[in-house]
Amino acid sequence: MSHRPADQFIQVSTHRIRYWEQGSGSSTVLLIHGISCSVLEWEHNIAALSAHHRVIALDLLGSGLSDQPTDAAYDMQAQAAFVFAFMDAMGLDTVHMVGNSMGGRIAMECAAMHADRVQSLVLSAPAGVGKTTLFNFRLASLPGLGELLTQPSHFGLGMIWKLAFHDKRFVTRDLVAEKVALASRPNAQAVFLKTLRVMLGFGGFPDAPRAEFLKRVDTVRCPALVIWGRQDRFLPVTHVDILKQHLPHAVYEIIDNCGHVPMTEISERFNRLCLDFLPA
Repeated sequence: MSHRPADQFIQVSTHRIRYWEQGSGSSTVLLIHGISCSVLEWEHNIAALSAHHRVIALDLLGSGLSDQPTDAAYDMQAQAAFVFAFMDAMGLDTVHMVGNSMGGRIAMECAAMHADRVQSLVLSAPAGVGKTTLFNFRLASLPGLGELLTQPSHFGLGMIWKLAFHDKRFVTRDLVAEKVALASRPNAQAVFLKTLRVMLGFGGFPDAPRAEFLKRVDTVRCPALVIWGRQDRFLPVTHVDILKQHLPHAVYEIIDNCGHVPMTEISERFNRLCLDFLPA
């Protein structure tokens, strides 16, 4: 079931940040989206998860309807620091973090950075665990070519989102139109490319920064659930084998007939896995 709470905005440092909030309870679940995405990625989850928790989804700095300064740092540790700044602004001491793709990577960075503030992790195909990623993203990392390839268009974004899903029926005209609208905001393309290029290059996720990241993951001790679609074309399911070496205590769920966005493609199962995992 799709559900969209009202857009709300909060000042974080000097920036206006959009978020959704629903539910109440002693624990708070923070939903963190992937690159060039927004709170909209969680419209099939927030109502179900809010039955037992206070649930907050945010547009990261540079994403969605949040401010998009081109001079901000968009590396993963800077983004994790921003998430904590958002938590401070919201008066949140501790949260359970649920992150997809880049959001999963940021959630792991958060758990490594301030273990006392992250109670648990749900990681949906977290980015940067393995070296490989979609050729389109690697091409977009190239100077000049990236600017050409990522001009917002219904054709281009429709093609990318069809690669994100195993079941292409999820890629509706409305979904693509919303993606184009967000990607057409004045600084959206520049911020997307800046973020992409600090994460990866033409060869994929570079070895040295990835090794440093995985060393940080080695320090994460909180409970963790990892969900990965077997047909993920953005971040192959084989990355699970690498993550298991660094997050051995996590529970791993590989979902068949599912691509890169399980929270949408298999939303009911995703919600049930989260609710069964998260302490009530």
